[in-house]
Amino acid sequence: MHRPFHVSPWHLTLACGLFKLLLAAAAFALPLSQVDDLPRLVGLLLLAGGFSELLLSWTGRHSWVGRITFGSGALTVVLGALFIGGPWKGLYPLGPFVTVWFLLRALLSIDVAFQSRLTPMANWIWLLLRGFVDLALGLLLLAGAPLAMLAIVVFGEVREFVTLFSATLAVSFAIAGGGLVAIALTQRHYHRSDPFMIAS
Repeated sequence: MHRPFHVSPWHLTLACGLFKLLLAAAAFALPLSQVDDLPRLVGLLLLAGGFSELLLSWTGRHSWVGRITFGSGALTVVLGALFIGGPWKGLYPLGPFVTVWFLLRALLSIDVAFQSRLTPMANWIWLLLRGFVDLALGLLLLAGAPLAMLAIVVFGEVREFVTLFSATLAVSFAIAGGGLVAIALTQRHYHRSDPFMIAS
């Protein structure tokens, strides 16, 4: 059964998408930072991304998609607060939390994509792509965890791990941002407040 969808106005969706692309660029630059500053910087990026999703979900908060988006944003805010508030040294201790974050967001995105696949526009493909990308990134971090732990025990938190971690975060932000931009442009092109509504 098709569930009712509602999304934010196109200009708000576009602004959120562009903001996430900026966050992706900032995440790519994380390896240039000092190791001790990384947890706080990652936390700030996650908080910014999470709050942008909460803002985006506000107008559709009574719809199913709005609640899913709100849940995704809240999950990201919690993870960001964990990065900032904890007594962490480096990024590796937080790797498992980020892996779970990727996997949960992947499930949410894939579910929304399949629920909206019968719509007259192709925006669901962006949601499916985001879901599979987050799933792949979560599995990548999960698969690399034992080797990364061995390297960190021997050498400390190596730059390669920081680079991999930053790249996964940046790719996730970039795919999410690109998808929001595409959805916003579709909304504007069709002059519709809801690009997921099935045509009658």
